[in-house]
Amino acid sequence: MEAIDKLLLKWQQSGLTQEQVTDMFASCELFVTCEPCIMCAAALSILGIQRVFYGCRNDRFGGCGSVLPIHSVGCGPCGGKSSNHKTQNIQCTGGILAEEAVALLRDFYEQGNPNAPKPHRPVHTSETGFQASDF
Repeated sequence: MEAIDKLLLKWQQSGLTQEQVTDMFASCELFVTCEPCIMCAAALSILGIQRVFYGCRNDRFGGCGSVLPIHSVGCGPCGGKSSNHKTQNIQCTGGILAEEAVALLRDFYEQGNPNAPKPHRPVHTSETGFQASDF
């Protein structure tokens, strides 16, 4: 979503009309490490992104078929019945270098995110020996 926000800002600053921005998103392909979650798949559908390629499945929150098929059925009347948001199908291709994607995510979470907010519970570190599952 970070990349989409940057593209949207850039295109708006360039003076593109809403129709031109819509056309630009329709020509984009998204490549991600993990299957988009339900909320992200719905946003991609509303934006008109037509193709998504991902590495590993998201078995807890996947919106491209692992949990819900947002990619093929849309998200219904997003924003209520009077909403102008139209959704469209997304062609999703998963399993691309899936093992490598899982390893990449595992390494990231084991190292921790220095930009993450301070946790509300103890986190395992070599100094404390605590694990979140201990509490």
